[in-house]
Amino acid sequence: MQITSGLFDHIVLQRNRRDVSDAAFGGTASANGSLTATVRKSGRALKGWADVSLGAVKGKKFQARLKDLPAGGPYDITLRVIDADGSAADELNVTDVLVGDVWLLGGQSNMQGCGLLKDGPKPEAMVRAFYMDDRWAPAKEPIHNMWKTVDQVHIDLSGGVRPPKNDGWGVGPGVAFGQSMREMTGVPQGVIACAHGGTAMAQWDPAMKKAGTKSLYGAMIRRFIKNGSKVAGLIWYQGCSNADEAAAALY
Repeated sequence: MQITSGLFDHIVLQRNRRDVSDAAFGGTASANGSLTATVRKSGRALKGWADVSLGAVKGKKFQARLKDLPAGGPYDITLRVIDADGSAADELNVTDVLVGDVWLLGGQSNMQGCGLLKDGPKPEAMVRAFYMDDRWAPAKEPIHNMWKTVDQVHIDLSGGVRPPKNDGWGVGPGVAFGQSMREMTGVPQGVIACAHGGTAMAQWDPAMKKAGTKSLYGAMIRRFIKNGSKVAGLIWYQGCSNADEAAAALY
């Protein structure tokens, strides 16, 4: 079984107004059948979450929702495909899942990170980042690890080559924001890194969505969709590219 969107190891799922999850996810399986989920916390099955039916796998594909997991965690989730004779035909474990608030991080160099790593915040277990290599992990600067990006636009904007690894710098406001929101709300926080230094507002135009991951907006939307298409909001920090008389009026 493989998840293609919405549910990954170490992910933060966006809570709803009832402080529970309503997370859409999808993927593929090696067989058709009914799809079930068992959720555990600290090694023990969560009440009401033993082999819960989530729908069906058809054509070896599925779309499902993970509803009513309380804000908090971490949770370990076992997904199973049960065939017609009642046996498990496929299985996948998704580990260390949190439920809380998720934020997209957009903008240019100030959001990508210009601060010294030695001055950056220490990582916290309940604040996670979706790094540029499509990986969830505790948020530790630099979260905009451009040298591992999977979105073509960041390579194109760097002259067609992957940017070099940061040498002692790369702290932006994203991790500190997540940690402050965690302290204020009491629930886990996730930030999705999408920024790129030296860019202008025109490069973030929603009209560029049709260019897919060869545009900044399209790359951000891809990352949004991959993580379930639900966030608490967008945090934006623009830099100097629009700080001239003509562009400032437009901005």
